[in-house]
Amino acid sequence: MPRRRGTSREVLALGIVTITAYGSWMYGYGVLIDAIRDDTGWSTTLLGVTYGIAQAITAVGAFFGGRLLDRVGASGPFGLQATLGAGLLLGATWTTQPWAFALAYGLGGGIVGATGFYHVTTVVAARSAPNEPERAIASLTIVGAFSSPIYLPLTTWMLSSWHWRSVGRALAASCLAGALVGLTAVRSGKTTGASGPSPKPLAAIRKALASRPVRNMLIGFVTTWIAFSSVIVYQVPILTASGLTLGTAGVVAGLRGLCQILGRVGLIRAVNRFGSGALLRAAYWSAAVGLALLPVGSLVAGVAFAVIAGAAIGATSPLQAIHARNRFDADDLGLLMGMQGAAAGLAGALGPIFGAVIHDSAGSWNPTVLMGIAGLVVGGILIGSGDANEVARD
Repeated sequence: MPRRRGTSREVLALGIVTITAYGSWMYGYGVLIDAIRDDTGWSTTLLGVTYGIAQAITAVGAFFGGRLLDRVGASGPFGLQATLGAGLLLGATWTTQPWAFALAYGLGGGIVGATGFYHVTTVVAARSAPNEPERAIASLTIVGAFSSPIYLPLTTWMLSSWHWRSVGRALAASCLAGALVGLTAVRSGKTTGASGPSPKPLAAIRKALASRPVRNMLIGFVTTWIAFSSVIVYQVPILTASGLTLGTAGVVAGLRGLCQILGRVGLIRAVNRFGSGALLRAAYWSAAVGLALLPVGSLVAGVAFAVIAGAAIGATSPLQAIHARNRFDADDLGLLMGMQGAAAGLAGALGPIFGAVIHDSAGSWNPTVLMGIAGLVVGGILIGSGDANEVARD
């Protein structure tokens, strides 16, 4: 029993790390963009490029963050997050040159993403509870789901009273605090197998990619995250273009974020009964149904979109982690989950670009919605059904 309580404390601590890692720059920065532009005169393009730099570094750095976790444990990635990540985010708030801000904030955000996003924290959670890793992952993602509901209104509230630089410093401080919670509460998190992590990380990646089910899984993750990222970025303009007011569209978008928690409740019982693959397919195809309601233009359809797509998107984070864990070598799990994180990061960067190009070419959001639906349908086909422990574990 004491061991279970200790594990629960670790999972809660990892949830705090996740909340602050995502919230301190990924969610908080989006709220700050207009205030930064109005105060400094820097272009929206520059501020968008800053976000893109952070996303790119997160994707590439996911390999390094996962490998560091395998070799030295949670102290490696969380230590980098507390020092370089939070430090650069903090330093960016004192910059006066646009290039210096883009470099510092982009690099800082990228380091935080590479060392504190789900590809790291889900692995630590699973290793902290070797007897019930799926339950630990699901519990972690329920806590982590509160990042957006906490940081979006909190950052907005701070910005109503403080200068954006002060708000940015508060966000950086929260990132530091979250990383310190992880450093003090998590015992290890490194590989516990007798053989240890592979001495050649590229060989471990090639071995995993040699498996056709793993390749299909990763391609499926990419197609679905292209769809998800397009929806998350453009859901409000799609809803307003369909006829809803801006205020109503904002409420619907907020409801969708809250409904992500619904998709993570009771998940372990469902996984034990149906398997992660079958549930992922159901989540992807349910999300496709939700997306189809986006352009309808009525409040009822908007609420239905929020509930259906929100719950489905919410279920995918723990399900993808559980599904991938069952297909990757346990000793290189951090590295290989980093590979998955890199694929998701690439998709997250491409989705909004594809969505915008398609919209500008067609003059309508409907083709963008169709792209998202197609990506989810394809992802469901590729993911396969049930769990497969034989892949990349031999």
